[in-house]
Amino acid sequence: MQQVDSEDANFLFMEKAESPTHISLIYLYDQSGLGKQQVRFTHIREHVKNRLNSAPVFQQKIMRTPADIDYPYWVNDEKFDLDFHVRHLALPQPGDWRQFCIQASRLHSRPLDMSRPLWELYVIEGLHNVTGMPRNSFAIYFKVHHCAMDEFTAQELFQSAHAQTPNPRQHESSAQHIAHVPRRTPQPMEMVVRGLLNNSVRSVRLALQSVSNFRTLSKILTRLSIRVAQDMAQDDAAGEKPSRFAQRLSSARVFEGAFYPREIFDNYLRKVPGATLTHAVLAICGEAMRRYLERHGESSNASLQALLEVNVRNAGAHALIGNRIAINQIELHTPVSYPVGRLQAIYTANRELQSIENSELTSFRLRSLYENLPAPLLAWLGRLSNQKNSPNRAVMSGGSLGLAELKGSERPLYLLGARVHGFTSISPLYSGCGLMFCASTYADTVGLTFTSDRLMMPDPETMRECLDEAVAVVAKLKAGKPARPGQPAKKRKLTKSKKAAKAAPGRTGKTLAA
Repeated sequence: MQQVDSEDANFLFMEKAESPTHISLIYLYDQSGLGKQQVRFTHIREHVKNRLNSAPVFQQKIMRTPADIDYPYWVNDEKFDLDFHVRHLALPQPGDWRQFCIQASRLHSRPLDMSRPLWELYVIEGLHNVTGMPRNSFAIYFKVHHCAMDEFTAQELFQSAHAQTPNPRQHESSAQHIAHVPRRTPQPMEMVVRGLLNNSVRSVRLALQSVSNFRTLSKILTRLSIRVAQDMAQDDAAGEKPSRFAQRLSSARVFEGAFYPREIFDNYLRKVPGATLTHAVLAICGEAMRRYLERHGESSNASLQALLEVNVRNAGAHALIGNRIAINQIELHTPVSYPVGRLQAIYTANRELQSIENSELTSFRLRSLYENLPAPLLAWLGRLSNQKNSPNRAVMSGGSLGLAELKGSERPLYLLGARVHGFTSISPLYSGCGLMFCASTYADTVGLTFTSDRLMMPDPETMRECLDEAVAVVAKLKAGKPARPGQPAKKRKLTKSKKAAKAAPGRTGKTLAA
């Protein structure tokens, strides 16, 4: 009998029709090298079946306690049906990238069935007209609840099902058969008694931890109070409107993006010695969002902010399920027009964006408080998550956009002989931050994709066009001397005519391969 911890339980308590808290992985495959021996759905189904024991959550479901008096439990699904979780579909003709994005958006918009193991896998065929990919290419869309694993764990787990050779036999020999340990199902009265005892212990621990971490807690409460007060003041001010991505969420999602040559980003990084790919991605995504807001007449002189997800799980714990992530708030310096100056500004202010040690220290202090919250209090906060002025919304509204960065293999990967063309992920949206980017690195490509609420972003092709333009500006940078530290950066100045031109409707994005 295994109980969900506080961070994982929070994703369950936040689950609603308008804000499902699952993550999705998307892998695109080129099977042109297989000739007539194409990968079939039955082959993939059997491949998945052989790896069900790689993580216990694949055959376990969630059992919630009466009245959410305690955190839920993982229990065995005695009626587990593989065919319910592994599904097969095809795109309608002509099978282009736009149709695939629409299909992925629809799949991600649907909540998971909470009465079954919290994952689904779709084999999507019919990718016949995606630029840069041969005919008969296919994709795998893998959806799993955030309470089971975060993006980093899901990506590592799914990537382990691949091989570094196109020989299909290696996949058969590399299958891991781990003994599945059955979980005892707790009885309702047992859960109530355990819940009363656990909440009493957590309350005492929370009081002790609050005293020992008084400074950290007081800073957090002060920042939350300031943000709530600012939101209330903006609502009361005449003519003041919150950002389009800070509105309440609906149940519909949009997804778009593309893959770009890694060489573009490497050349960009040479301009600022010491800068990493994360700095470059932040600079490009911030510029894309700025262009998008300008075209809708919503530009601002204030710099946009990003919420960067950092994996704080140490190297020895990557195989564990659950969530071990921290959030860093990063200023994107969007008023800086010159791309090298913007990259320099982001790097100077955040030299160690992905420092696990620094993020883990802050995450540990917060976790020591977070994990001792009584379950009824955490469930109540989860129910309020999509409401105006809720604590969760106040935290997420600190960022104009969110970013998750996934690092894949530097060598080509194969699934049953089909070569991986690229991969990306779709993160859940949160009230207060309705735009999430994903940056994925694989072989010689960098994938930049984004998801948003359909009411907040009715024109994802426009954001895609802005993203293409931001990358194109960086691609035109000539190889030369790196920027000097401390060199003043130019800030953009927009005249009224330019603002009007940027906001002019009718511009659509390209349909390039992703």
